[in-house]
Amino acid sequence: MSNMKRNLLLLWRSERILAEARFKQTTRKMTLGVLAAISCLFAWGMFNWAGFFALGPHVGNAWAALIVGLADILIATLLILVSQVLKPAPEEEMVREVRDMALGEIGAEAEEVQTKLLQLRDDVEDVRANVADFVKRPLDVLSPSLIGPTLVAVSKLVKSRSK
Repeated sequence: MSNMKRNLLLLWRSERILAEARFKQTTRKMTLGVLAAISCLFAWGMFNWAGFFALGPHVGNAWAALIVGLADILIATLLILVSQVLKPAPEEEMVREVRDMALGEIGAEAEEVQTKLLQLRDDVEDVRANVADFVKRPLDVLSPSLIGPTLVAVSKLVKSRSK
């Protein structure tokens, strides 16, 4: 049972560590997503500002605002791509392997217990069937096992009387 306890403890710890790692990765992705959203909001403001100036007389400030807006969109796109490409940490993979190993051992122990329980059930069924046969036909059940010893005893009795 100590193996089962150890495996359950390993499973619990590895699941907790994996949950923490997933939480950290999700937090990083959300942070980068929020930064990308802020950058897009800023780009939208710059495009509005650039559109306003572009409609007016063709002055250099409008094109500068347009370029800044395009740069903000580019930065937001890069942040989104980086957030999608983030890979789990190497220790997370190791923890996954430990978790899978613990699950495998728990499964093997459960199968072993199941096999023992099925064998016990079969043994109980056999005993029940033998008891039922004995109750129904006691002489039929006893006679095959008593024929040999009875014949030996009778033959010894006959030999001893003949001497």
